[in-house]
Amino acid sequence: MAHIFELAESLSAQPNYVNGVKTSTQSKFPATGVFQGFNRPSRIEGDVHDLEVTGQIPDDIDGTFFRIQPDHRFPPLYDSDIHFNGDGNVTAIRISNGKAHFKQRYVHTDRYNHETKHGKALFGKYRNPYTDNEAVKGVIRTAANTNVFFWRGMLLATKEDGPAYAMDPDTLETIGRYDFEGQVLSPTMTAHPKFDPKTGEMVCYGYEVSLQTPLLFYYPQPTCQSSVFETRQLTPPQAGGNGNDGSRDIVVYTISCDGIKTSESWYKAPFCGIIHDCGLSANYLVLPMTPFKCSPSLLAASQNHWSWDPSEDQWYGVVPRRGGPPDSIKWFRSTNAFQGHTVSCYETQTPGGGGGLSNTVKIVFDLTIADGNVFFWWPPVDTPPGTVSTRNKLQNSTTRWVLDPAAQTNSWIDPVEERREFSGEFSRIDDRFTAVKYNHYWQAVIDGAKPYNAAKCGSPAGGLFNTLGHFTWDNTTTETYWAGECGTFQEPAFIPRAGSSEEGDGYIVVLLNHLDELRNDVCIFDAREIKKGPVAVVHLPFKLRLGLHGNFVAQSEIAEWKARREGEIGPVRAATEPLPWQKELESVGGVAGVNGSSVPSN
Repeated sequence: MAHIFELAESLSAQPNYVNGVKTSTQSKFPATGVFQGFNRPSRIEGDVHDLEVTGQIPDDIDGTFFRIQPDHRFPPLYDSDIHFNGDGNVTAIRISNGKAHFKQRYVHTDRYNHETKHGKALFGKYRNPYTDNEAVKGVIRTAANTNVFFWRGMLLATKEDGPAYAMDPDTLETIGRYDFEGQVLSPTMTAHPKFDPKTGEMVCYGYEVSLQTPLLFYYPQPTCQSSVFETRQLTPPQAGGNGNDGSRDIVVYTISCDGIKTSESWYKAPFCGIIHDCGLSANYLVLPMTPFKCSPSLLAASQNHWSWDPSEDQWYGVVPRRGGPPDSIKWFRSTNAFQGHTVSCYETQTPGGGGGLSNTVKIVFDLTIADGNVFFWWPPVDTPPGTVSTRNKLQNSTTRWVLDPAAQTNSWIDPVEERREFSGEFSRIDDRFTAVKYNHYWQAVIDGAKPYNAAKCGSPAGGLFNTLGHFTWDNTTTETYWAGECGTFQEPAFIPRAGSSEEGDGYIVVLLNHLDELRNDVCIFDAREIKKGPVAVVHLPFKLRLGLHGNFVAQSEIAEWKARREGEIGPVRAATEPLPWQKELESVGGVAGVNGSSVPSN
């Protein structure tokens, strides 16, 4: 049966898009798979108190599951627009006393504020400012739509093409662009920082940034009680570029648990490629670079930001976790493939024996890898885009690498283990075991052996992740739970069981997509008994858009930081100065504001 919005295309006499460009003034989305069926933008902000629940929510769960979705507020300028270009919309599922409550708010980015003022889309193709409306020249383009995580009393909504935006974890009100109180001026910041549970540090990075001046390295005295650090070289680094210029520069930051930047290091990549996720160990950061390439000339010609290069290797950059000079990066290469999300990362040591020989350190890095281009909408140069059907035939293998930081740069590597039995992605671990040896991990899994009701559901939105999986590296556990012939899962998140420090002892919370009903549930599983099915299902009365990433935060942590923010350390402070590239542009003609505070009138 056709939905009414599918019939509506035939009711309008005015063309919505002509030659791929928006011509109609109607608020009507393109008739493409990106904007139809389960992929249709939800555009929801609001609250639902005391959601309906089947089963029993465990009494010891007291906190909030935050997740974020790209969710276009206005029809895009181009009908070829992609899911990743939607506005960031944050969901909070507050769970306590066996009940669950829903809240959802958009991230009020600079982009959000300007488009709200004009009542229409102003930003063009993904990461291509040459396709934007002139009214937003100099405005930070990010939609902050990829990940949301808790840090020192605030939520940070992030996307790798721009800076982070701070939000209130209770109200989801946007505080503003966050530059770590003037310490982080990179035009881009990863959506996948890593948090060391032992030190409380955040390690993050930006790629496609431009280094404008000589380097300053920070060498920390790591402690949460002191912000003491020494510096070498007196001229501070200056991040330049707008994050969409094809730069090969990479910057890595370490932020202490006190919020102090203790390390800033700059490196060069062999080409401008995607570095979406990373791996953190005790002493190193691993940066997997996927063989998509950015061409400034193609950007200027209003083409895609990224083009898949099937002849390029997959790369892995290894840098010291703190204070590495530019030449300290080691690059490793392997066969062309698409690197997915990190599972985890840690170090092993082999005793060096007698005679004063030092221990040999190796880095174990686990992630999922597909055997082809998952992002088919970014094909090789001069090649038509691929299709969903092609993507769904790719195999995602959970892959283990062992990297030697003492090896020569540009060394060739092969995986030490590839798990091909299950095609998984969106891996999660018990985050308390970040940067140390771990065993358990959970994934959304594609199980092609299970039936799928394509007649009722159409193409599976976001991929046929019809199964939730739980696995261990010691091979003691392999268990899955099937969502049914009309269901798929989004990314899971781990919730520790109250009072337990044992790895994997807790719960998994995950969104279930009912593709036939155009509706979502929130499922809660016993993390080590996935195969038994959910212990509780929280029913949402509507459909959310496909999210990307999220995290569970205990209420005790939120409350503790709220008290500190109201007392000793003061409120979260949004950025007050434009980014360096905005200042440079302002000097030759003006920009449109720091936090959306100055909106153009033209």
